[in-house]
Amino acid sequence: MDQNYAGQIAVLLNTRNQLVKNYNAKDILGARARFLFEVRDDQVVGCVEVKKVQWYQAEVNHLTVHEEYCRRGIAQALLTSATARAIRDRARILQCTIRDNNKESTGLFVKNGFLRTALFLYPDTGNNVGVYQKVISPPEAAALSVATGQ
Repeated sequence: MDQNYAGQIAVLLNTRNQLVKNYNAKDILGARARFLFEVRDDQVVGCVEVKKVQWYQAEVNHLTVHEEYCRRGIAQALLTSATARAIRDRARILQCTIRDNNKESTGLFVKNGFLRTALFLYPDTGNNVGVYQKVISPPEAAALSVATGQ
C-alpha cells in the first residue's frame, strides 16, 4: 500500500461511515497490514480492516464500498477475504459491529452466517449498535458431542 491508496482509503472511510474519529493516510499506513482493499482503474473502491483482538477473536471494521460501486459483489469479496485472513491468523471467532439502522451491512453479514449477539447504545453517536459474531473454527465432532451430552 502506498500513500495514494492510504489517502483514498481514509477518504472512503470518512465519507461512507458515521465515524466518531476521522482517518487520515498516516493512520491507514500505520495499520496497513490490517487493511484489505479493492482497486479499479487506480481508484480504491472498497476496503475493510481485519484486526486480531484476542488470541481467539478477530474483528472486521468498517467494511466500506464506494457508492458508485455498490451492488457489484465488492463487499462480498472483501468479507470473504477478511474471513480468510482471520482464519489464516488463527482466530476462532470473527466479530463486527453494525449500526442497527444499516440494513445493507446487516443483510450482508447475516447472509454470511453472522449472528447478532448483543445490541447496545453508543452514546457518542446516539446509535444503537449490534454486535455480530461468526464461529470460523468450529469444534471437532467429539468435543461437540461431549459439550451437548450426546
